[in-house]
Amino acid sequence: MPTKEQLAPGPRREFVKALFSYYRSASRPTLRTIAELMREKSPDATGSPETVRRTLSGLSVPTSWSTVDSLLVVLCDLAHIDPEPAPVDDDLWIRSGTRAEIKALWNAVLDGPDEGGPRDREGTRTSPEPPGCSDEPPF
Repeated sequence: MPTKEQLAPGPRREFVKALFSYYRSASRPTLRTIAELMREKSPDATGSPETVRRTLSGLSVPTSWSTVDSLLVVLCDLAHIDPEPAPVDDDLWIRSGTRAEIKALWNAVLDGPDEGGPRDREGTRTSPEPPGCSDEPPF
C-alpha cells in the first residue's frame, strides 16, 4: 500500500486502499498471475501486469469498469471471498458489499475534480509519478 506521501488522502487513496485489502487477502499474488487470470475470466477487460501494478500503487485508475471488476473478481477468487454478497434486509434492490463498494469508490475517483489528468494508451487515467519514484513494483 502506498504511503500517504506517495498517495495523498482522498478518493484515489480510498479506492486503492480497498483494492489493496483484497490483494492482501489473496496472499499477494504476482502481478503476472493477476493479469493472466484477468484475461482468462474476462477477455474484454484490459489488464496487463503494468496496469495492475499502477492501479494497486495508485499511479493510475482504469476508466473501464470491466477492468476494475475483473481485477476485483480475480483478487476475490484467490482470497475465497464472494464479490457479490447477499442482499441486505432481503431487499433485492439494496446491496452492500464488495462489488458495490468498489464501484462506488471507483466512481468517486473518476468523478473527482482532480482526476482529469492524462491517460495512457489503455485509456487509464494517470497521475504524475512523484519525484524520485522508481518503476519498480512496491510489493
